[in-house]
Amino acid sequence: MDKKAFDEIQDRILEVNKVVSKIDPSIRVAAFDFLKSYISSGNLVTPAVPNRPAADEHSGNDEAALIQKHGDGKPHENVNLLAAMWFMEFGSHPFSLDYVRAKAISTGLTIPERPSMTLVQAKEKGKKLYGPSGRGNFKPTVVGEAFFKATYQVKKGTKTPPSDK
Repeated sequence: MDKKAFDEIQDRILEVNKVVSKIDPSIRVAAFDFLKSYISSGNLVTPAVPNRPAADEHSGNDEAALIQKHGDGKPHENVNLLAAMWFMEFGSHPFSLDYVRAKAISTGLTIPERPSMTLVQAKEKGKKLYGPSGRGNFKPTVVGEAFFKATYQVKKGTKTPPSDK
């Protein structure tokens, strides 16, 4: 690669960075993936769009659709919904109360004043949905995972959670 080609690619990377940094963090990776062809070749290749399901037939892995379908529940049900959204993205990794509170604010969901007590007491058919996983962290149990899959029709996520340290 010569210096001129390198400079052109560098300019396109910086240009894409300006665009991607302005959008919602939850879709930045997808936006960057979409713009990779522009970075490497200078041409934007539009991927084929698969048939989209109807609005009420969501795939289960869409936060907005989950909130629309289940977000009008009682505050304790909203805590379960937020935990299911974590599960959908990061699987069984522990989540913090800070995540629950922040996600409730960002999505507009009402949650109890003490979500920790809600998580400690949450049960399905007499079995606990969450177990403690360190100070202020909770992790879904096997029963909790099954509850998320049955109630919210979500699949277990495989992403690595962000480190809060």
